[in-house]
Amino acid sequence: AEGIPAINCDCLHCSRAKREDEKLVRGRNAVLFSLPGYQLLLDTPPDIRALLVKNKVRRIDGIFLTHPHHDHSGGLEEFLYWRAELDLFAETTVYEALRREEWGDRLPEVAFHCAFHPGMAVRFDGFFFTPFAVYHTAPCFGLALYEGGHKIVYTSDSSNRFSNYAYCLMKEADLLIVNTPRFSPPHEDHITSTEAVELKARVRAKHLILTHFNHENKPHDELEEWAKGMDGVTAAYDGLEIEI
Repeated sequence: AEGIPAINCDCLHCSRAKREDEKLVRGRNAVLFSLPGYQLLLDTPPDIRALLVKNKVRRIDGIFLTHPHHDHSGGLEEFLYWRAELDLFAETTVYEALRREEWGDRLPEVAFHCAFHPGMAVRFDGFFFTPFAVYHTAPCFGLALYEGGHKIVYTSDSSNRFSNYAYCLMKEADLLIVNTPRFSPPHEDHITSTEAVELKARVRAKHLILTHFNHENKPHDELEEWAKGMDGVTAAYDGLEIEI
């Protein structure tokens, strides 16, 4: 997603965002998980510096990179200036794509590469996560995060097609986070907001967070009003905090 307002766009959605600001304005998508003894950042969009400064984030221990598209990885360079050691969780093909196309041998200067394999749990003292592959235009991975008896599932950029394994991981999640740039079909590359609600029902997730909107989705106030008509559905906005 290109953020809202989009560059050089005067559509009604972008025009409202320029005029009214607040929740109508959206940066690119990133999620920070505060876990026992560890701060895990999902993705590094090009505007990650502004997002971290605005939200007063002073600690990050690791980055989970879902895929190499620029709107999810373009801010990695900012972490050359991060004055602390970082882990970089990236599947091998994603890491090699970044090295080949952008970074060369400089990528280890940003963070220590912690390779993962889909379906294999990555364990810490107090929590663990299991990555899983999703259907997208590049190799892409979501994750199921387990901590304190709770399960959070993040699907990343995925079409409305999941493996049976992914459905099993999503089953009865306490929190399901789904990237939905557009409101309704057709959209082959990404699941839409209406399809995500159907996914929530299918896997019986307790709560659904819709995020990663672009200007072709509804403005935030309209999305929020639509979501109010359903149990356990929230339209995210920049700076949203949720405690599980």
